[in-house]
Amino acid sequence: MSKAILATFLAAGAVFSPVSVVCAQETDGGRGENYIAVGVGTLDQHTPFNAASTQTSLIPFVSIKQGAYYFEGAETGFRLDKDLVGITPSLDLFVAARSPQGRDREKLSFDAGVRISLDTRSGKLSGEFRHDLSDKFSGSEIIARYSYPVSIGRFTITPAVQASWLDRKAANYMYGVTAAQRARMIRKERRVILPVAPITDEALNLGGDLSMVVQLNERVMLIAVVGVTYLDKSIQRSAAIDQNWSAQSGLGVTYRF
Repeated sequence: MSKAILATFLAAGAVFSPVSVVCAQETDGGRGENYIAVGVGTLDQHTPFNAASTQTSLIPFVSIKQGAYYFEGAETGFRLDKDLVGITPSLDLFVAARSPQGRDREKLSFDAGVRISLDTRSGKLSGEFRHDLSDKFSGSEIIARYSYPVSIGRFTITPAVQASWLDRKAANYMYGVTAAQRARMIRKERRVILPVAPITDEALNLGGDLSMVVQLNERVMLIAVVGVTYLDKSIQRSAAIDQNWSAQSGLGVTYRF
């Protein structure tokens, strides 16, 4: 599998992951049962790099829950939760794949992380810490997220907001352009050759997304997601960046076994 295809698959996992829990609840009737769901969808990505165009790809999607173990897109791990009166705290210990956006910038690394979540009638609040496990950039990221699902018949709509803090190494890995990446662009005779542009400071990105799940029948579900991220000024200052935002959207169908 080429790096470009792999990077697209990982991005798809990140895009569709906000609705994976909703999929599980809808497909198993909210009873927390084990399940395996597979699907396929289209992914549109708009990166913030100079003269970047929207990239559209057809991608697979897999979501698995077996006891405490789960696999969702580009993340796998163990989830421990406890149903209390009106609140469900949970703890995730996970490994997640990571790949920067942008043509000819594809890399593959793995993060180890921990996530603490509180699921209440007022929505779901989570905080997570992840750190590079594969020694590719030795950086860390902290993510705070809030989502509120609204169910109307067969429809579940979930708006969410998110703040993501990246240390300098993580910000440079995700948004910086190296000499090797520039050389690859020149070798492939790309229309736009990005300058070498490291990110030299930490970054706080703010974003939001809106997901919709439609239960077509007991096993088949339609999923749609759109998300936008506003980039920190430390990233906007880069000579390789000409937009202060990035966006992605996806549309897919899943089947539960």
